[in-house]
Amino acid sequence: RRNAMAVGIISAIPEEYSRLEWDAEPKTEIIVNKIFKFGKMNGIDVIAAECGIGKVNAALTTGLLLGHFGCSSIAFSGVAGGINPEYSLGDIIIASELIQHDYGAIVNGQLISSIPGSFPSLDDTDEDVAYRMPERLKNAITNVVDDTVSFGRILTGDTYLACEGTRKMFRGQFGADAIEMEGGAIAQVCCSWHVPFVIVRVLSDLAGTESHYQFEEFIDDASVKAAKTVKKVLPILEQWK
Repeated sequence: RRNAMAVGIISAIPEEYSRLEWDAEPKTEIIVNKIFKFGKMNGIDVIAAECGIGKVNAALTTGLLLGHFGCSSIAFSGVAGGINPEYSLGDIIIASELIQHDYGAIVNGQLISSIPGSFPSLDDTDEDVAYRMPERLKNAITNVVDDTVSFGRILTGDTYLACEGTRKMFRGQFGADAIEMEGGAIAQVCCSWHVPFVIVRVLSDLAGTESHYQFEEFIDDASVKAAKTVKKVLPILEQWK
């Protein structure tokens, strides 16, 4: 049942997934403990998955959408923790760069990041640690979203960040704008398949000691904003060659 025109949409958690805006009630299936919905969004065939939290869940789900269902592209709709102090809760950031901050080598007590899948570098000379959005795709997306949407560098790792000190460290080390737990893994899989992907994140917390309380308060509004932004981007992903 391959659907070469369908766009795959991924959200990690029920709060994000339940805010996706369908044109009509979708069909639902459960495959390898993941919920998949089939239907239309913005007039476009969509297969949407609730993948669960973390890089392995995200990679598994992306592989199913691309390999099993034959989706032509992937979008992520969800929330993130803010790292760049210039951004506020509720700001929308599309990843122009994604870095898996927990992939690399630990040398003298410090983690040296590397591009995932490569042999970990033992020093900081390797500049190429990020997945970068092609300029052509960035320009196309800019034309369909409004100026409330920013593009930025997003970190992915398998730990939820609720620590001021580490947030400052990540800002200093990577110049990152936000942090989450799936995007870099989706990027790695999509790059292997040579398909376009867009990671849309809305800041639900500021990744510090108060982040858990902020997350509880802002998750719903942030998820709605992410879903609306993904909906606008779908026509580009569907037509992308």
